Amino acid sequence: MIKKKVNLKSINKFIIVAAISVAVTIFLANHAADLLFGKNSFEVYTSLNKKEKHLRSEIKRLQQDNARLQKEYFELKNLEPEEWNLYLY
Repeated sequence: MIKKKVNLKSINKFIIVAAISVAVTIFLANHAADLLFGKNSFEVYTSLNKKEKHLRSEIKRLQQDNARLQKEYFELKNLEPEEWNLYLY
């Protein structure tokens, strides 16, 4: 009889510990999945992609504007057209 009580107590403890471990594992896995694949992460990713595209187009526009202004500057300084290429990107 005493052996059965000890076995039942140890089995009950094992079941409780196992249930708690499974619950904690599921919680942590769910939390990790939300961090990696959640709605907020996707929104941040798409926002950064849009920002990168905008900045790349802005860089191109500014480079073209810079080239135009340099050309205008050198024309005002009366430089020859061959010399423009030395200063343009």
